[in-house]
Amino acid sequence: MKRLLLTLGVITLTGCVNPYTYREDQEIVASFTTSNGVQETQECILVAWQSNMTGGGAVTSQKTGKYYSIISIADNADVYSDGGITKIDFYSLRGSLDPWRGVKKRTEGIKSCL
Repeated sequence: MKRLLLTLGVITLTGCVNPYTYREDQEIVASFTTSNGVQETQECILVAWQSNMTGGGAVTSQKTGKYYSIISIADNADVYSDGGITKIDFYSLRGSLDPWRGVKKRTEGIKSCL
């Protein structure tokens, strides 16, 4: 029963956020840099997030403009080049409601690709 209520709560919260305007609607939770290539980093994060499901739904990737993004219901990451350095911006809707420790697990996934 608790799991059902939690799932409904997450669906309700994410229903209010447009996943395509998260850059404008959400604060960046964490930022990272790496010397690895942009596309290589995106693919690595995608695999890391897909192999560690954290209650954030399906994980996909997309390319929009300069951003190579990793998208899920609760978390997003943008990978892009800035002055020859690959940057990663991590966004999350989880806030303090994070029973699966998803922010920590997603951040660990990103760090494993640096």
